[in-house]
Amino acid sequence: MQVGRAGILAGLVFLVVGCARVSSPPVVEAPVSELSSAQMLEIMERSYAHTSLQALAEVHLSRGKDKQGSTQALHVQAPYRLRAEVFNFMGQMLVLLNADGADLEAYVPSRKTLYRGMATRARMEQFAYVPLMPADMVALLLLRLPPGVLQLAQLERGEGNSLRFVLSEQQEYVVHFTADQVQRITYRELGQVVFSIAYAAVSATGSTGEMFPRNMTLAMPSQELELDIELEDVQLNPAFEADFFEIKVRAGVETVPLEEL
Repeated sequence: MQVGRAGILAGLVFLVVGCARVSSPPVVEAPVSELSSAQMLEIMERSYAHTSLQALAEVHLSRGKDKQGSTQALHVQAPYRLRAEVFNFMGQMLVLLNADGADLEAYVPSRKTLYRGMATRARMEQFAYVPLMPADMVALLLLRLPPGVLQLAQLERGEGNSLRFVLSEQQEYVVHFTADQVQRITYRELGQVVFSIAYAAVSATGSTGEMFPRNMTLAMPSQELELDIELEDVQLNPAFEADFFEIKVRAGVETVPLEEL
């Protein structure tokens, strides 16, 4: 079965919904006094206390001259579960994207079609315009490093208030800190920035007033890509049902393997 990209991707995550991007407040990098490595690790450890997140998100994507926007209900659970419900301005769902480990699903209600298969960077780019694996997206949304990096990387102090997590001579993550939070996470290969995500200053969120950044900006220089996420109604560490990250197919819905696209 051949399905055109323009057809099925019209409603997918980070997709075009015909609205112009509204500029968000810039991420401010205020100067802070020098932190010790132990202090930075303590700040990072606090980030790891957040294992899941639920929020309403205004998402704006810029890629070259292309600018796009969408409203999404985001649900994430470490280490690799991601669910995004994308709506139009009338509150109608355009698409439901679900990733659970290596499995990727995208349900398009207007087509009564469920696309299902293995998650790859190419497919994430095809469906979400962002060539990052679900585990990377989950980690970055929770202000943490992707699974396995802490265990496998060699830890070194970086310039200023930063720590380097060196995986090899070609790969490393650099985490920058302010006095009380993770400020930016950068991933490099062969000395070139693959992606970098910057976080706004934390503020009280949700009914409990927990501190979390309401804005984050992802940049992928080689892709000419910038993704801005503004969060509202943030809930930290919500509990999800065991089958929450599964798309249940109703009668009359066609299931199409991703391999056939």
